[in-house]
Amino acid sequence: MVELNNLIDTAKEKGSFTTLLRAAELLGLLDKYRMEGPYTVFAPVESAFGPIPDEVIHESFGDRAYLLGIINYHIAEGKYTAGDLRKLDSLETVSGKSLKVSSNGKIKVDAATIIEADIECSNGIIHAIDEILVP
Repeated sequence: MVELNNLIDTAKEKGSFTTLLRAAELLGLLDKYRMEGPYTVFAPVESAFGPIPDEVIHESFGDRAYLLGIINYHIAEGKYTAGDLRKLDSLETVSGKSLKVSSNGKIKVDAATIIEADIECSNGIIHAIDEILVP
């Protein structure tokens, strides 16, 4: 059986979550999401940041409270597979706010579509999404 990596190391190995990982590192969250869990992470792929001007991203990275709110809106406690998500209409995030979940062939969380589901990790699961979630 293959040994699973934690959420952070799995995300790094995938190579498509660079900006998200940079934000987690800036906020000092790497150890937490390496060791604690289980968590479900809705991780925006790098192309999700494309439409956002660089200065807006830079400004967001300068406001730690705002950035933490955004990051926490992408994470739920517990492990929710795509099969689990199809049975839900909402999911509370670690920010305390709820994501709207819908499924009509593809699974959507708020306005984002899951483009790669069920990336298994030792302490949770990652779902790659095509947009940034904003509370």
